[in-house]
Amino acid sequence: MNRREKERVVSELHQKLQNIRAVILTDYRGLNVEEITRLRRQLQKVSVEYRVVKNTLMRLASKGTGLEGLSDFFVGPTAMAVSNDDPLAPARVLLEFSKETPLLEIRGGLIEGRVVGPREIEGIAKLPRREVLLSNLLRVLVGGQLRLVNTLSSHIRRVVQVLEVIRIARQGEEEVKAKVEVKEGAGEEAEVKAQEGVEKEVEEEATKAEVGANEEAEVEAQEGVEEEATKAEVGANEEVEEGAKKEAKKEPKKKQT
Repeated sequence: MNRREKERVVSELHQKLQNIRAVILTDYRGLNVEEITRLRRQLQKVSVEYRVVKNTLMRLASKGTGLEGLSDFFVGPTAMAVSNDDPLAPARVLLEFSKETPLLEIRGGLIEGRVVGPREIEGIAKLPRREVLLSNLLRVLVGGQLRLVNTLSSHIRRVVQVLEVIRIARQGEEEVKAKVEVKEGAGEEAEVKAQEGVEKEVEEEATKAEVGANEEAEVEAQEGVEEEATKAEVGANEEVEEGAKKEAKKEPKKKQT
């Protein structure tokens, strides 16, 4: 491979490594062509590319990418499984294949931008599949939503019940208040009527007293007039009698003459 060809391969690898979700490096020493072909086909079924690479070219291609942290693993015969879809798929297939073919050695890898070792890859491979994880997540979310809805519904029902109790209590207070106002109004009306009755009675008594005083004054005035008339009449009679007496005294003297 000449220099230009190496530059092309490095550039191609560098571009490929920019957007990958998972890369797992393996040591394939001891595997024959048939076993490598079988492994490659199993990986292709889950959209994972498996290719043999040169360590020097991988070190150059990994510069400026997340895979640069795996430079220590680029030793000896190296093949890498690359996934742009499911980051857990390479780990599952490689782990299962290594159980059947122990000569396949898993060195380490990069999953979702994080450098992981063989033990971590083994743990990741034992995780449920993506569909199962999504199903579990959906079940948790739906269950959480249902619990949230039930909780909110319960609180809403309690609030409605409290509001209804408050409404009934206020309605009762309004009714009692209305009755009290009616009673107070009736009492005030009765008090006004009683006051008006007292005033009317007082006025009638005053009128009666005034009429009585006027009648009494008229009687007294009439009595005074009659008394004066009687006195005048008596005086006149006395004067007549006096005059008669004087005339009687004059008559004997005339006879003597």
